[in-house]
Amino acid sequence: MKAALTNDTLIQKFLKGEDSLLANRELRVEKALDETQLLTTQGVLLAKGRFKTSVPNVIVRFQSDYWQLIHQLTLEANFIPFNLDKDRFSGATFTQYDYHSIPAGYQIHCKEASAFWKTWWVNHRKLELMDMLLLCEKRWYPVNKMLCETGTIYVRTWQGERNMAVSDTVVWLDRNTEKERKRIQVRKHHGLNTAASSRDTAATAPQSTPQTDNPEIPVIPADLVQVVRSGKNRLLVQTVLGPVIIEGKNLTCTLGRKVAKVS
Repeated sequence: MKAALTNDTLIQKFLKGEDSLLANRELRVEKALDETQLLTTQGVLLAKGRFKTSVPNVIVRFQSDYWQLIHQLTLEANFIPFNLDKDRFSGATFTQYDYHSIPAGYQIHCKEASAFWKTWWVNHRKLELMDMLLLCEKRWYPVNKMLCETGTIYVRTWQGERNMAVSDTVVWLDRNTEKERKRIQVRKHHGLNTAASSRDTAATAPQSTPQTDNPEIPVIPADLVQVVRSGKNRLLVQTVLGPVIIEGKNLTCTLGRKVAKVS
């Protein structure tokens, strides 16, 4: 007996333009005129694609239990949403992804600029010139330097400097910065009013390191261990200006060779 297609495999086949006899217990693919449709078994349209045009494109529904999974697989198939924020904030039901070339060896990301900043900050000391590329006006540019101040991120690329709010959605490529990503898990119901992103955030939120019996050793959250080290009455924080050491009962902060005492 032939094994049923998983959701991942069925969606990947849909994104390749395959449309013949594709279905499992949750999803199905149908041909409709010049487009291929991805639907739930209840008939709810999740996505539709035109794969034989000069610029292939996929239109994806925002609010569904499958949004995060389809979004991730669509990115991996080299389809990029160029108006994601605009469509989301306008209350649109769907947003369009257009096919765009991606250099081999890179992992694509489409997230808030705060995640873009964090990736650069954690890895910038070991990054080579072409390790992070930012999508600017449908072209990829190497990231030279980044700075975050009062909710604004300043990015210097070969195209020049770009400014973005930490909540803006950005698309970038990187290599050698992350382990293989975990596949999105879909809950087994198909309501359209559930935001999958809130579940993913709760499921993948970093946990703090275990509490110690020594109250003089600060506990560092798991998402800060790359840049913060702790010891007895001491914290060392790596910054773009150099290491910052915070220590002692009265607290002294050392930045480079300068020492500031806090009374």
